[in-house]
Amino acid sequence: MQNYLTMGNFELALVILLAICWGISMVLNARSGLRKAREESMQPITDLRERANDMQKQLQGLESRVMEMERRSDIYGDKMTLVLRSQLSILSHLVNGNSVDKLRQSLQEINEYLVNR
Repeated sequence: MQNYLTMGNFELALVILLAICWGISMVLNARSGLRKAREESMQPITDLRERANDMQKQLQGLESRVMEMERRSDIYGDKMTLVLRSQLSILSHLVNGNSVDKLRQSLQEINEYLVNR
């Protein structure tokens, strides 16, 4: 029986084992470097996506506020028109003296508004 475990064979096996380990290490390092480079190149895109999402949320908040303000302006606009008409009737009565018809009409409009409310 021959002895296959000689010092030369042991050194050769050790060199082959180290070469395989080195090759695996190089492949893993290259893969890690490529992944890191890809993440760095994608970073501006992800930053822009996050910023766009934040702006979209802000826009939705502003749109809801605008809708609320429009709703309120419709409510207050009708009330303000009624108040201005009544003031105009009073001023007209003070200036002209005998414009009781306009005062009656304004009173009727105020009563209708309050009843329909």
